Amino acid sequence: MKKVFYSLSLLLAGIAIVTTSCNHGASTDGLQNEIVLSNFDTTVKPGNDFFEYVNGTWLKNNPIPASEARWGSFDIANDSNIARVHKILMDASADKSKAPNSIPQKVGDFYAMALDSDKLNKDGISPLKDELANINKVSDNKSLWEECARLMKMGSNVMFRFSVGQDDKISTKEICQFSQGGMLLPGKDYYVDTTARMKKIRTAYVEYLTQLFGQLGEESVAAQNAEKVLHMETEMANSAMTNIETRDVHAVYNKMTFADLEKMTPSIDWTTCMNVWGLKSIDTVLVAQPKFMVQISDLTKSFSIDDWKTYLRVQLLATESIRYKLSDAIADINFNFWGKTLSGTKVMKPRWRRSVEATNAAIGELVGQLYVAKYFSAETKERVHTMVTNIITAYKERINNLTWMSPETKKFAIGKLDKITLKLCYPDKWRDYSALEIKNDAYALNAFRVGEYKFNYNLNKLGKPVDRTEWGMSPQTVNAYYEPTLNEICFPAGILQFPFFEANRDDAMNYGGIGAVIGHELTHGFDDQGNQYDGDGNMRKWWTDADSTHYFDKLGLVIRQFDDFVIDSVHVKGKLTIGENTADLGGITIAYQALENDLKQHPEGIVDGFTPEQRFFISLAQIWRQNARPAYIRQMVNTNPHAPANFRVLGPLANMSEFYKAFNVKPGDAMYRSDSLRAVIW
Repeated sequence: MKKVFYSLSLLLAGIAIVTTSCNHGASTDGLQNEIVLSNFDTTVKPGNDFFEYVNGTWLKNNPIPASEARWGSFDIANDSNIARVHKILMDASADKSKAPNSIPQKVGDFYAMALDSDKLNKDGISPLKDELANINKVSDNKSLWEECARLMKMGSNVMFRFSVGQDDKISTKEICQFSQGGMLLPGKDYYVDTTARMKKIRTAYVEYLTQLFGQLGEESVAAQNAEKVLHMETEMANSAMTNIETRDVHAVYNKMTFADLEKMTPSIDWTTCMNVWGLKSIDTVLVAQPKFMVQISDLTKSFSIDDWKTYLRVQLLATESIRYKLSDAIADINFNFWGKTLSGTKVMKPRWRRSVEATNAAIGELVGQLYVAKYFSAETKERVHTMVTNIITAYKERINNLTWMSPETKKFAIGKLDKITLKLCYPDKWRDYSALEIKNDAYALNAFRVGEYKFNYNLNKLGKPVDRTEWGMSPQTVNAYYEPTLNEICFPAGILQFPFFEANRDDAMNYGGIGAVIGHELTHGFDDQGNQYDGDGNMRKWWTDADSTHYFDKLGLVIRQFDDFVIDSVHVKGKLTIGENTADLGGITIAYQALENDLKQHPEGIVDGFTPEQRFFISLAQIWRQNARPAYIRQMVNTNPHAPANFRVLGPLANMSEFYKAFNVKPGDAMYRSDSLRAVIW
């Protein structure tokens, strides 16, 4: 079970920029190294709503652009990154001397095909004609699974998900893994929840599918086919796990022989699938949701071949409408549902911008090689490495001083920190893309090639040593992650910019920004999921029973705290967001400790009227400032393991006595929590 912690933000897109001069471009605030008081709402008391106190006027003065579902610090940074990557891609696509199969050729031609709206409109769905013909030839169970396996290989989400990844209990071994998939809507609740809002979304979903079938030339039966597909996906969802249930790492670790999987799912033609995938034999497998796999096998029999052909046709078209790989007419259909209905976005982004984002998403590490060569600063890497080291040291100090953790568990926890791998800025070894061919025929066909390249790259890991140098993100991404089976943290170059980090900024602001992010990812190694993996990345028990009880009691305080948060009449799901909330609280606590250690050696005075401790918390609140549309918030609360941005400030700070002291928070203030309610973990 690959567990990557996406973003510090709700869903960070590719945001980036580290320049050789450490000048990360102009901020809309005008000043980057100073606190901008005009962004504050000083009518709000810090102890009542610190998020509004720091960001209130900024929020009022920065409405969400029509093309966005949210607008905040990350999105502003993203604009500068998109501009830089856009320049790289334009130069590559215009370069007439680029060598075949070179990096400029691949990224330039992929971008050019994505950008050419005239060709996309002229081609319509013709790039899919061969695969649609293959679907039309399906006549029995064998040919059905042959086509399903081929679509999976090209990147379509049909039936279930198949991948190769580390065995959670034997982190040195790559193993075949199967999990629920095959459904287009964001989660199980979207199919089975009977609230008025979810019913409305399903009605809109049927209309979306109806329009897609219309593009396939099936107007007379489009509505009927759309209802059929919703019914089929709902049957799949009935046996699927919820987002909260999938957080249980033991529940999704079900190891069995491949022979047992075959017996459990007799209607899935595994021999055919393996032939298509290029697999000769499989010994053991991990099945995240056995009940779901049994359901797929049963549904293979209960629905007709014609039903499955209908399902596959629209799955193929829906997959290719993502990232706008086809005509503008299909792009409009895609945006009206996924953009307007689900996220509340008003207008579509321009084609050039969608093409930049698509190229980054498809072949980001290739783009990243050009990006690093042009914009990377070695000075930044060294300073961030120092901060990471300081924060790990602070974490060890916090662990050693815990009163609720036994010496035995402390020893293992510190040992895990000692073993953690640091991946900073960009890979030391780049991925080999020589097997990927990019042509000037069609955007969708290039997407198929990328999908097949990624599938084969992943499959090629089977039977080989785990590659611990591989990165899960491209270097131009503004994001970070912790991976438990590798016990590693990764901070791409893209995140090392304002408001997270500035090379010339005081330490208080940097520790409140990138420092809290570093601490966040380190804490993921000890959250409700990460704490079940040891320093070598193996899922095993290393806490004493008493320590586990104390720890999960403390997590219960956080769960209940976030359950009480309400936004747009929707309650945050404490159990869904507990991992990220724990990481936020731990990250801020540890980064603050690192700052206090640093101040002993390098004292800082009052700047802009604030103490270093106050500037730390202000910096933290600045990175989370964000306006978001109600539809986006509702979807996020239902599906995303991150809490809405304001609660990622209010939640953890309400548990920190250091914050109370810095801003004189007293009983009666809205953020004040009694000692018995404060979650003090690290």
